[in-house]
Amino acid sequence: MSDSNYWTRIGGNRVSRRAALRGAGIGAAGIAGAALIGCGGDDNGATATAAPGGGGGTATATATEDAGAARQGGSYTTQTSTFAGVDPHNSVYGGAGIVPIVYNYLIRQEVLRQDLGELGQITDLAESVEVSGDQQTWVFKLRPGVKIAPNSQGVPERDLNSADVIASFDRIADADNGANGYATFALFVESYEAPDDNTVQVVTRSPFSWLLEALGDNLQGAIVPQEWLDKGSDAVKAGAVGAGPFILESLVEGDKAVMKRNPNYYKEGQPYLDEVRILIMPDTATRITAFRDRQIDVHVTENGEEAASLVADGITHVEHGSTGYNSFWMRTDTPPYDDPRVRRAINMSMNRDQYIAIIGRGQGAPMGPLAPVFENYALTADELAEAQPYDPQAAKALFEEAGVSEIQFAHPTSANMNDYVNILQQQLQQIGISIRPTPLDAGTWVAGYFAGAHEASFSFNQSYKTPHFALQWHRTGGITGNMNYDTKYYTPEVDAAIDNAAAIFDEEERRAAYKEAQRVILDSDPAFLNVFNVANNTLYYSDIHRTQPGPGALDGSLLQEWWIEA
Repeated sequence: MSDSNYWTRIGGNRVSRRAALRGAGIGAAGIAGAALIGCGGDDNGATATAAPGGGGGTATATATEDAGAARQGGSYTTQTSTFAGVDPHNSVYGGAGIVPIVYNYLIRQEVLRQDLGELGQITDLAESVEVSGDQQTWVFKLRPGVKIAPNSQGVPERDLNSADVIASFDRIADADNGANGYATFALFVESYEAPDDNTVQVVTRSPFSWLLEALGDNLQGAIVPQEWLDKGSDAVKAGAVGAGPFILESLVEGDKAVMKRNPNYYKEGQPYLDEVRILIMPDTATRITAFRDRQIDVHVTENGEEAASLVADGITHVEHGSTGYNSFWMRTDTPPYDDPRVRRAINMSMNRDQYIAIIGRGQGAPMGPLAPVFENYALTADELAEAQPYDPQAAKALFEEAGVSEIQFAHPTSANMNDYVNILQQQLQQIGISIRPTPLDAGTWVAGYFAGAHEASFSFNQSYKTPHFALQWHRTGGITGNMNYDTKYYTPEVDAAIDNAAAIFDEEERRAAYKEAQRVILDSDPAFLNVFNVANNTLYYSDIHRTQPGPGALDGSLLQEWWIEA
């Protein structure tokens, strides 16, 4: 392993993504940021309502801003729609704000955040990784002194070690556990082992260009103490014991979660905040009022007009594109969605510009399988118009051929989902199709969505940080690979196109492969239709420092660096 011609070493607490990936044959934009699984995930991980925005307002903080002025103390408060538990490996919704700051990961990185520079990749439990020349063997060296937080669950306050990594991998790789990261292990990982307490080796079946993203993903790759896993799934869904910067003190479904500073955290002096709180606020009006009254410290919206109305002295507004979008999900083993003509008709009937005008207030972009924020990976506007045309008359003819005059579906009542339902109703009525929507509270809806119990549904706030994870919705086994959230849409040609693209490390070739994969998906009448890519706005009080709002999930994973002025 010491042969420098065979191995590429990535080491240090923070490294330049370009330097770290160049030797492994990965371009600077070759590996994308974290994916939030299933539903309700947001980009900053601290609130599960939308992906945060940026770009058009005050510039974000740099990695070193205020480094000498950071102070200890203070409480940071955000919000979500519901928690639905805090299982480290299959959480959605509010878990997106809890799991990443109470647990550790091997390495986290973001390709979508070129503005972050060296923050594009952060080593955590792994202080270095060596990558073989054939890009199939990855050896992680673990950081000493990553000590489990004080807890009342009987888990000893010891250093995390390779046995904890293996125990976590075992749980993720077991299909019965419904883990978000199951697909990575089932499809791409050949083996993993721990040669000693401080080393973990992962071998892939073939080159897999997104391995580090999968292992560092907020809701896929959490490393959990094995004693805590031994307590069983009910325990780890209801509480948390990790070695991350914060300790989950309490979680009350329908009310709030409270996290306190971990005194055992391995980064000396961090976290700076004493407390992080996440409040349950399902509706937008409540969130706006709470932000104005500073009951919460951050507000994220895709509505630019709403954001502008909240700007005031002492508030920072950041606007930019995101990976966020809502979708229409269908079960292909259930009439009428088992008929490809119906799925195609629904796609062709969607005037996505109208969604953008009404919901986005003119901000956002039509999208196909990949969000435009992925730039050269996504289809261009012209390519998308050809592969996914808006043609209501053709849609009407397809509905008539299929003998369908009405469709029914479920949807969550959170945030602005009713706006999506109203627009869909209006557009379908224009071509003679009526709808029967079933509104469900967020908790009931997400339980049915996870189990694939709905025959169709609007899907709330998807947000994925690599082309691979976004396209996984269209692969056999669904987004998680273990039939959770599953549409029953199985197409060998689509599977092959997605797997082929994921195996390519040359960036230019990989981008072309992902464009081809999207064309194959759209030609096969997919069961998962994306509406539009939102352009989000993040507003936060300016006495909060070191935030990094933008596309990707890294910002919420860096809460240990945030601090609040006295």
